[in-house]
Amino acid sequence: MTTDRRPTVLFVCVSNAGKSQMAEALLRRRVGDAVAIHSAGTRPKPVEAGVNAESAASVAEVGASMADATPKGIDPELLRTADRVVILGADAQVEPVEGMKATIERWETDEPSLRGIEGTARMNIIRDDIDARVGALASELGVEQRPSVMFVCVHNAGRSQMAAAYAHHLSGGVVEVRSAGSAPAETINPAVREALLEEGIDISAEKPKVLTDQAVRASDVVITMGCGDTCPFYPGKRYEDWVLEDPAGQGVDAVRPIRDDIKRRVTELLASLDVPVQPLPGDR
Repeated sequence: MTTDRRPTVLFVCVSNAGKSQMAEALLRRRVGDAVAIHSAGTRPKPVEAGVNAESAASVAEVGASMADATPKGIDPELLRTADRVVILGADAQVEPVEGMKATIERWETDEPSLRGIEGTARMNIIRDDIDARVGALASELGVEQRPSVMFVCVHNAGRSQMAAAYAHHLSGGVVEVRSAGSAPAETINPAVREALLEEGIDISAEKPKVLTDQAVRASDVVITMGCGDTCPFYPGKRYEDWVLEDPAGQGVDAVRPIRDDIKRRVTELLASLDVPVQPLPGDR
């Protein structure tokens, strides 16, 4: 029987529907499976109530996911064995259990409503506060954070979707990948979908997404493809502009050379990030 030697983190809030779930999703976005990450509530919402929709939408903007999250209570054994136990906000109270490894710590997260900020703006401020804290936590745990790359084109229906798919599969999931469009289409280009299926990559579940300032800010590398002027600029990030033909309105025969050029560029990008290239699904 193998022992899981990864550090274990438990995030706690009252309902386990908002802040603690956000922290779990945001840390997982940064470190992947290098940390065993859990969240719980002192008075969790019913499972059927689900998580806070605004919280889920906010973390999704920066590439994190709460899609499979459900509210749950605190497992006393997990509380005892976790390396870090973090309470988010002022309301939740957690009593120590005998033999605990961790000292219970509390993050007094920002509450923008006290300044009259509500709705999406409020949630995004909370998200950014939590994200900065989980980044510091990952560093304290000595865990290497995954490089993050964002691909941007006009419609997020062709070039950026192909680049994102290749980056995800060729990196073996080591790289955190995002894509977006400055004027997103309603659906993925069917010729692009067909061309990637030839490589064993299925993007049928993907949807074009709008370019947001938050997603750019959360990325280490930003690759633009014909829409550089619309992409927010932040000092310290790596920006590249790839000049590629637009596959919009073209058949699969015309898309294949574009696909192969993107694959070559993504392979070179991963090499520059010291990320070993993995075989594609169609090559295994």
